[in-house]
Amino acid sequence: MKNKLTKISFTLFILLSLSSLGACKKKINDDAFIPYLDTLTKCKIQIAGRYQNFEALEAEFDRFNEFYPNVELSYNYLDNYKVTISTALAGLDAPDIFMTFPWMLDKTNYNPLLDNAENLADAAKTGIELSAINKKLLFYTENDSLPMVPVLGVANGMLVNEDLFKKEGLEIPANYRQLVDVCQKFKEAGYKSPILAEDSATSIMPSLIYSMFTKEVMNNPEAISKLNKLDPAAGKYTRATLEWLEEFNRHNFIDLEECKKIKDNYSAVIMRFFEGDVPMMLASADVVSGTKKREALSEAFTKSPFKYSFYAVPVMENGSAVLEVPSVEFSVNKNSKNLEMTNEFMRFLLRTNELNNLAMIKRLITCSTVYSFDDVYAPMGNTEHLYQLEIGLLDNTYMQLRNAAYNVFTGKMTVDEAVSNYGKFN
Repeated sequence: MKNKLTKISFTLFILLSLSSLGACKKKINDDAFIPYLDTLTKCKIQIAGRYQNFEALEAEFDRFNEFYPNVELSYNYLDNYKVTISTALAGLDAPDIFMTFPWMLDKTNYNPLLDNAENLADAAKTGIELSAINKKLLFYTENDSLPMVPVLGVANGMLVNEDLFKKEGLEIPANYRQLVDVCQKFKEAGYKSPILAEDSATSIMPSLIYSMFTKEVMNNPEAISKLNKLDPAAGKYTRATLEWLEEFNRHNFIDLEECKKIKDNYSAVIMRFFEGDVPMMLASADVVSGTKKREALSEAFTKSPFKYSFYAVPVMENGSAVLEVPSVEFSVNKNSKNLEMTNEFMRFLLRTNELNNLAMIKRLITCSTVYSFDDVYAPMGNTEHLYQLEIGLLDNTYMQLRNAAYNVFTGKMTVDEAVSNYGKFN
């Protein structure tokens, strides 16, 4: 059985299994999924999102069809998702599940979208249990509603060419003093830019300063409240981080002229890193997710493969930390024509086995409580993990911070100017 062609620009075709199991309503079990509904139920479930390619979800369709062979699942990629998802939900063929993101939470224009989402915390209604999910990744609204649940996680850090460190006889840095030391030694050995990234605020700043800034304010509720409200007076809370950045920049370990040669912050970053002469490349786990497929596309990497891993950038004296946030969340359309089966698919997906399988295939960070990192993420196991949604800092705050920091980093503003402009950055 095969999914029919959708009218959206991107379609995934899947082969459905033809097997069924008896329905029996028992407590959720990560070792053996027990269907709640009639396994011969015939219906369609559509999921809308902004990923052009989502084979990991397709694999979950196949696994779900082992229990419900007559449920036709499809994933539809929507161009210009920020705009088109609202139109899609208002249409006659509205998706049953749609992608949502933490950056929607502090932007009022997305309120109607989230109002359209079912409360996934209402287990009595949905049958969905959340015990497999890392609770620190959940964000409840003021009325204790849960309009979205994470299915993939992300963090910022750096891709490290471990073979280059071995070649130069250097240890991968574990704190700020060591970071400065290895960068200086790489420069002495002829590496023009020991650290590289695509030249933009969104590529350079998150890996360098998010964890430091978060640690600075995380136990200060007044600061968090003012920062989230974009109160101009809250700029003072960014000063320590901006002053550190200004000092770090004096070392010239990140050559912006070299960074400008990288033309985008995804494929071009990966392909440049695979050239094999970059010790450290600032990146997010979203970038890491694209590395495996591109190894064979890089002539340099194919000829001279090397071991690489994803590390936190050790910018603090006592080590490093990573700031985790959901990369993709799913919301259920509360007006779905097949709401019962849609919730059943979500109940299936939000289990340890499935969350880990999704993360493994997509090569992102699992949202489960049982971490099963890809080897590339192994170093993250020895790093302190901070959780943006648990701490309560929202996306607009980080947007202001990274733009302020980028202006300082590129010499367009002094620290004082950047502090005074908090809340005014676009």
